Amino acid sequence: MQITSPNLAGQVVTKSDRLIRKPTEYTMIGKGRSAFVFKDERSEHAVKVFFDQFADLAQQEGDIYKKLEECSYFPTIHEVGPNYIVMEYIEGNTFYECLQKGIPITDEMIEKVDEALDFARSMGLNPSDIHLRNLILTNEGKVKVIDVVRFTQKKKCRQWDDLKRGYYRYYKKIFLKKIPKLIIELVAFYYKKVILPFRAKEMTE
Repeated sequence: MQITSPNLAGQVVTKSDRLIRKPTEYTMIGKGRSAFVFKDERSEHAVKVFFDQFADLAQQEGDIYKKLEECSYFPTIHEVGPNYIVMEYIEGNTFYECLQKGIPITDEMIEKVDEALDFARSMGLNPSDIHLRNLILTNEGKVKVIDVVRFTQKKKCRQWDDLKRGYYRYYKKIFLKKIPKLIIELVAFYYKKVILPFRAKEMTE
């Protein structure tokens, strides 16, 4: 499926990881390690435009989404360009936002993520880089997994296993469900600086 022309994704101008110019129809909704993400206000689609040095990832992620198109836990892909992808725009809250706003994360939501990742594995993929901002609870109460560009990496990723462990060991036992951003960021910092290096060492021994 192609978006309505003219194709505005080609009018996004970046320099390294800085946004220089974009169409007025595009509202920025996110910036990651390799791309900007916009909402196209004309079509209600999400447009992910990769930084120049990561342009080749557009085709890679587009191919992954196409492999996952039969699974409702992943957004529908509409178009793949030389440095961008156009996909379904999802209304809802990331799991990160759920923690901040006090929206309960439930056992069923965790199980749905597991189902999504199991489907990806059944398609020969290796789910990686699963974190709270890549998991969305839609306004209809469904779970969606986004940002799948690293699903083809070879090394084993334990990030989702660690998140689940934290969910069952800590989150379900605390009385306070609305967690301040500072606390979430401190936990994330500890994970990146302590747990991940430990995991890397563990994998090489």
